[in-house]
Amino acid sequence: MIRPEPQNLLDACVKIKAMKCPKVLEEAIEGLYVAFSGYPLPEDTMPCACCHDVDANDLLHGAPLWELQWKHLAGYSTEALMVWGDLECYKHFLPRIFELVVTTGQWPKTPTPEMVFGILRYGKWRTWPEQELESVERMLRAVWETVRGNPPIEGGYIDVDQWLCCIGQCENDLGCYLDQWMDDERLSASWALSSLILGSTIAYTGIDHSAPVWDNNEDHDAMLARVQGWYKLPRRGAFWKHCDAQYAQLQDWVRSSAALEKLRHAEISCGNTEMEREFVAAQRSIQEASSTRWEPVYRDRIFQTAYWDSPTYRLY
Repeated sequence: MIRPEPQNLLDACVKIKAMKCPKVLEEAIEGLYVAFSGYPLPEDTMPCACCHDVDANDLLHGAPLWELQWKHLAGYSTEALMVWGDLECYKHFLPRIFELVVTTGQWPKTPTPEMVFGILRYGKWRTWPEQELESVERMLRAVWETVRGNPPIEGGYIDVDQWLCCIGQCENDLGCYLDQWMDDERLSASWALSSLILGSTIAYTGIDHSAPVWDNNEDHDAMLARVQGWYKLPRRGAFWKHCDAQYAQLQDWVRSSAALEKLRHAEISCGNTEMEREFVAAQRSIQEASSTRWEPVYRDRIFQTAYWDSPTYRLY
């Protein structure tokens, strides 16, 4: 394989440093560029002719790797390996794709992180060479550290459920990530927990979300009422569909007495009345989830982590 000139790789790393992103994330992104630097840009990236315009291949040649933008990579980032290119082609673009998703992702203008991370599972990344595998592991840990360590972004918020789902797309076991969360005594980590509980349906939903089966022998009005009732129930995010074990693992952890104690400790030690109210509400959601009807707690935007207007995909 043809390796890029050292100056090209240096340019990419200098650019990352200029972004002022958290150091752990910066180093993980740099590690991706180093680990996958041996994969050259193919002349033909092989977009499926039935699925893409004739100029799709030209998009991926529109700028040097470290200067490609979403306008070049949006389609490819969610279709790679399936209807666009092979594994070596994907590995060429992987560092830039993941740099973009964690640093410039913007809801709803850019691809969802879950779809981007899902390509890793599809590409069986656990079978890759050791250096590549370690660089992806490092990126996942850096993403999780950034989610736990950062306060909400002004004008948007970090969707904790979403990023855990991204990790769940890549990892069959979330145990080490949840252990890190439990051991993390920073207020930001507790804030992430209350945000997950109050901003998602995690405490209220199970794995089975199958719609009621229509029964021709049942009274029409009764069946219609049953279907309408089903639509009003909370449902987990669609991207958890193929991650039942990870979702159940996360839900058990969120509902545990240890998570409840973590929130209680944060309530006592945070020193902020508004945040206290949020931590109390999160505790109540856990305690009453099995017996109360779910409502979007953030609807009135009364909590510290709910001053935003919409989620954002970027992490800082």
